[in-house]
Amino acid sequence: MENNNGIMVNGSQRIGYIDALRGFTMFLVVLNHVAMLCWHITSKTPSFHTYLTQVRMPMFFFISGFVLYKADVVWNARHIVNFFKKKIPVQLISPLIFLVIFLHISHISLFDGLIDKTKAGYWFTFVLLEFYAFYAVVRFLVRSRWSAWILAAMGIVMYWLCWPEMTVHHQTTDNALALISAHQWRFFLFFVLGTLVKEHFDTVQRWLDGKWVLPVCIVFFLVVNAFNDVLPIKATIMQGLLSLTGLIVLFSFFRKKQALFSQETKIGRTMQYVGRRTLDIYLIHFFLLPRSLSIFTLFKDHPMPVIELLASSIIAILIIAVALIISNIIRLSPWLAHWLFGAKTGNQGL
Repeated sequence: MENNNGIMVNGSQRIGYIDALRGFTMFLVVLNHVAMLCWHITSKTPSFHTYLTQVRMPMFFFISGFVLYKADVVWNARHIVNFFKKKIPVQLISPLIFLVIFLHISHISLFDGLIDKTKAGYWFTFVLLEFYAFYAVVRFLVRSRWSAWILAAMGIVMYWLCWPEMTVHHQTTDNALALISAHQWRFFLFFVLGTLVKEHFDTVQRWLDGKWVLPVCIVFFLVVNAFNDVLPIKATIMQGLLSLTGLIVLFSFFRKKQALFSQETKIGRTMQYVGRRTLDIYLIHFFLLPRSLSIFTLFKDHPMPVIELLASSIIAILIIAVALIISNIIRLSPWLAHWLFGAKTGNQGL
């Protein structure tokens, strides 16, 4: 099926601005890690990261759901088996190899690393594999339009219940929840949203191109964040609405400016390339973060959001560039490319 811009939506052809958006989201991931691990900036430090984190991971999972959905796919037993044969090396084996190496270098035991809620930062791929499993089970058991409603309901329930602060005050149970990264299941809502947007893409585009949806989302996101000192911005519903409206605004920007992010422009080619190498960058970049920069406490003690964002962006771009160089060296060997990046070819992404 083609949308009104002539782009294959449900076929196998890649959508250029989606690759570019994924590349930009990968940049936001590295940028946030630079701010947290290099400058030790927290949520209490005045910075742009407070607003970027509202959209960053929701967008990553939204894109994952968006690229997963294909109208002609039937989630029968044969398809599910073939699907997970391809996904397990990418989402489980490859990240586990990098995680074990990273834990060893960081002098962290494997047990402590696995029961850490963030898996030393490597939680994303494991959680995405779980989301694939949730999605596949529902699509397999419910072969009707009700499957979408069930998935949406699951997403809402998980978003409400699964937060980093979730605990049952029982060490064994808490460790088990951390092992399966249940604290991150709140993002399943945005994964499902991505599949639904792809399924109803023409309708969604008409909504976004209408008179009210986009302006309302922009105003809501800006006003609520501007008055975060008097509004219940930490409330679960408010956090969800901020992530949703921020996601809509960012997605709309890349869709409306897709000519800028096409293969015809230098920035478009660059961002699309990064978008097709997100897995490589994600797995490698943790080894490249200059954590010793924490000795510079200027940004933490004397917040300068614009200067800090510029400094962090430069470091993030350098880290991504070095990660891509390392990735291309590793990919010279098809065998290493397969076992370290779960890929048979050089175009695998998250």
